[in-house]
Amino acid sequence: MSNKFKVPRNPEEIMTWINSIPMYREDHPNDLSFKSKEAIRDIQDACLVKQMDRLEKFSPYYRERFKEWGLDPTSIKTIDDLEKVPLTGKGDFMKDRGESFKLDMDFANIMEYILYEITYTTGTTTGMPSRFYNTTYDMFMQSWMFRIGCKICYLEPDDILMNLFPFHFIPHIGYYKTLHFASAVGMTLCFGFTGAALPGFPHNIHRSMQQAIEDIEKKKVNAISGIASYIRRLIITAEEQGRDFSRINKIQALGEPVPKGMREDMRRRLQGMGAGEVFISNAFGFTEGQTAFQECRELGGAHSGTPQLYYFEAVDESGKRKPDGEPGLLAITHLDRRGTCLLRYLVGDIVAVTNEPCPHCGRNDQRLVTAAGSTYGTRTKELMKVKGTLINPEIMRDAVANTPGVIEYQFIITKEKADDPYSMDVLKLKVGADAGVDLKKLESTLKEKVKRAVELTPRVEFVQCSDIFNPGQTLKATRVIDERPQG
Repeated sequence: MSNKFKVPRNPEEIMTWINSIPMYREDHPNDLSFKSKEAIRDIQDACLVKQMDRLEKFSPYYRERFKEWGLDPTSIKTIDDLEKVPLTGKGDFMKDRGESFKLDMDFANIMEYILYEITYTTGTTTGMPSRFYNTTYDMFMQSWMFRIGCKICYLEPDDILMNLFPFHFIPHIGYYKTLHFASAVGMTLCFGFTGAALPGFPHNIHRSMQQAIEDIEKKKVNAISGIASYIRRLIITAEEQGRDFSRINKIQALGEPVPKGMREDMRRRLQGMGAGEVFISNAFGFTEGQTAFQECRELGGAHSGTPQLYYFEAVDESGKRKPDGEPGLLAITHLDRRGTCLLRYLVGDIVAVTNEPCPHCGRNDQRLVTAAGSTYGTRTKELMKVKGTLINPEIMRDAVANTPGVIEYQFIITKEKADDPYSMDVLKLKVGADAGVDLKKLESTLKEKVKRAVELTPRVEFVQCSDIFNPGQTLKATRVIDERPQG
């Protein structure tokens, strides 16, 4: 396989690329995302009616809620009728760690009662993760979803993919869904098998970043999937070592926002190691979706891909749907699931949803589009007040991440006097800079950009990159820390 890859730039080029790959060409008639908006809506409505019946019969949680709400599930016949349904919050899901949201077993259908896989949310306010169940039916539907996802982001059956997600003590979708993602189209998959040592476990079973770098070169890997900040550090380390990464042409940089400047930095470094064109996708994933929703163009929107399985809404706190493209709370409804099933569930992100055709690829599925900075979703719990001003940290993160010369960074909000909770708030910015950068000039640039972004001027401190993010100890970099006394 040649390392050269030309990213399709418009719907015509995308169709040419699809038709060049037998699997995608043969699948295309069944790819609902390319159907008309009317055809998509008809199928979504039909799926929703069946799912509401399923929830009434088999969902312990929603059976009780329908009675409590005085809601007749048969009255929900269309996607537009969903606005009649109250929202489900994370707190509702976490009360019993998701157990009541798992459908009762339907012994009339073996594919619907066999529990095939359990993944977990990576944390809750109680510190205990919640379970998310998949039946055999769900896994088979996900295989189709992953195949469509690969097609959206230009991954091909002949690609050699390195899974750089950490092997963690909590089974999370990053590591495990990458397995299914690759197998859905028959890609060759190899593993970095990275991760932090587990306290109390007698042996460190993980492999190092250095071993992953060597394997990428030796095994002729051309595609990488993992947490964005880890991938970038790996690329920087490989560049320092003068590695041959000339075959790399596709990257799935996930788990955190990847602004344009960060993508360009990774692309530049890869091209310095011999690579040609590189498509860097920052798909938007969360446990309740059981996938990462893919980009067809960098920053062009996160496609639902399989609109028969999900419906997205951006809503206000009362559940009223926001106009197309206007930011709101992300609510997800499962339209065709059998394990854990959710109805107008608040994921915990602020997003903007568009139902307009994608100008880049021509698909008619829903897309999440950037609402703030360079990310498709801002965690609602991240909004904070500093010096009396409510800020969205994504805006200041985006300003710093898009600044040339910055390798690692971390904001710390603290108090002018640590022992005085009523003293002035202080915004600090720790920076790990690229070698040879004019630090005085970089400091001035960062102060100006952050002030312009959030009307606050940070105190800048230059530190070692490992002081901010050590890939051998943590899953990903922590970009904002609030050290102020709580309560």
